[in-house]
Amino acid sequence: YQKSDIEITDNFSLEGKFKLSMPDSKETGYFFLKKTGSLIQMSIGKNYLLPEEELLLDIKDDLNVNKLISKKNQNKTDLQLDILNTGDLIKLILGYEIDLSSYNNLEVFREFNEDQVLPTRVKLKNSEYELIILNKKIYE
Repeated sequence: YQKSDIEITDNFSLEGKFKLSMPDSKETGYFFLKKTGSLIQMSIGKNYLLPEEELLLDIKDDLNVNKLISKKNQNKTDLQLDILNTGDLIKLILGYEIDLSSYNNLEVFREFNEDQVLPTRVKLKNSEYELIILNKKIYE
């Protein structure tokens, strides 16, 4: 385990990809996250031809993992995915440990490249879903 050089209090931008696997479907896409002070601006896209979803959150707000599911799949799935605190999600993406006791059966796995301070891959998993976040680039 390696601690990131980037602090949760710093301003930064991060881009990456995600893959959300559920028992009956998969969702993939990309994200661009910009943190300024305690505000998080997140753009989530499924592919570059469709419009992105824009989220503006405070670091203390909660983010529903269902936001990563396309509208057509939201209608056919009855899964209630985790609500993650935005600050906790940022910490996980940056490679920090968090207290998982408030998240039901959530497991976290990280992969690092030797020359990287950020984890290259973060996997959040429970019985309902598996969310893989691939960090591509961070800008400070």
